[in-house]
Amino acid sequence: MTTVLKITEEDFDVAIDAAIAVLRSGGLIIYPTDTVYGIGADATSESAVKKVHVLKESDPSKPLSVLVGGLEVVEQYCDTGIWEDMIIKNFLPGPYTFILKKRGVLAASQNEKIGIRFSENLFCQYLAQKFGRPIITTSANKTGDAPPVSFDEVNSKIVEGADLAIDGGQTKYRGPSLVIDLITHKMIRDGGEEIDLLELPES
Repeated sequence: MTTVLKITEEDFDVAIDAAIAVLRSGGLIIYPTDTVYGIGADATSESAVKKVHVLKESDPSKPLSVLVGGLEVVEQYCDTGIWEDMIIKNFLPGPYTFILKKRGVLAASQNEKIGIRFSENLFCQYLAQKFGRPIITTSANKTGDAPPVSFDEVNSKIVEGADLAIDGGQTKYRGPSLVIDLITHKMIRDGGEEIDLLELPES
């Protein structure tokens, strides 16, 4: 049976420690971010990645984005240049997923790209920092369903398929992150519209 914990000021550390224990054991968590609720797992573990795909009923070859707890972790797992570093430092933490060139092997992605999230949500930040490795962050829904923006919206089958579920109320932005591909210089807005970042006017 899935353990459900609600984040409160008194139980914040309890929830962090419980989530880390599950991640280290190769299990799955449901947790709040600043955008939507996510399914989390150790992004370096092939078996954990497989569990996420099974729960979401998603294509096992599809890369999964990862949550990090600081910009130094981005440098550890991604190849970036001056331009990418400038964009990342200006926008993170925030409601964005940046697609970058992957450095080395990471179970969450089988190709040369990886999506990176550094959330504004304090639970996410403390969790990723204390865990010390990238954490899978993919919306807590079956493939094709709407991503949940509150714990009550998470499908019961998704909750039941995890080892631990964290109730953090409603998310700040109430919608998915904006995806920005820093390899192709394209920003993908809702509906899949692509905008060339190199042609955006300076603000």
